[in-house]
Amino acid sequence: MRTFSFIIIFLAIVTGSFSQNKEDFEQLASTPKTLKIFPLSYKILLPRLEFRLWDNDFDKFYSYLTPALKKTQATMSFNSNGVNTMINPNSIIPHAQLDTNTIIKNKELLLGTWRMMTYRSIRFNDSVDIKGRKYYRIADTLLDDKSNDEVFAVFADNQFQLFVKEPGKEKFKKIGSSKYSIENNRYLMLYKLFKAGSGVSQIGIDENGYLILNYPRVIENVKKDEYISYYSIIEQYIFEKSK
Repeated sequence: MRTFSFIIIFLAIVTGSFSQNKEDFEQLASTPKTLKIFPLSYKILLPRLEFRLWDNDFDKFYSYLTPALKKTQATMSFNSNGVNTMINPNSIIPHAQLDTNTIIKNKELLLGTWRMMTYRSIRFNDSVDIKGRKYYRIADTLLDDKSNDEVFAVFADNQFQLFVKEPGKEKFKKIGSSKYSIENNRYLMLYKLFKAGSGVSQIGIDENGYLILNYPRVIENVKKDEYISYYSIIEQYIFEKSK
């Protein structure tokens, strides 16, 4: 069965107290979906590929982090043949960041029903040759695309719900529901009781009114005094307001 990573991990275990009529989605889905091709780098900010400037650009994003966000973080690490690997399955500080021009200054804009236009998984990879003091960037890679699925997201009264109808299925099903919080106008936290157990996505609304959710995970490979390789895998959802 096709699934949505961050939805399954952070919503399936939560049951909410509000509901949405599934027939509403059938009616909304009967109208043609807006078709638009977004470049893989759509609304993504990456550090400049110059020694020292890369770190300066990256470090600026620490200013957006709050204590509540920092409490959600958990990493795993291991060493193999002298290469230390760190994995964060839900990173709040990937090197591929959502464009800060999408910051949501008015949270009321979120309220309502949103129809998914695009869902894809994209890998961004930068590396640095420490001895040569030089950065490299591999071309962005599309890992998966489920944009043909019908998905509706509903924001209402501090509650979030998600409904999915996969290709070949007749009915919408509710993946789950949760409470939500917007941190620093830039992060969506989905949780049941405590924010420390939240799933965190970067969230924004662009100049076209499209809602963007970027759910990042990070892998970092380090060989001491030789190189560092950064991987950001972004599960990106782009929605259009339905009502």
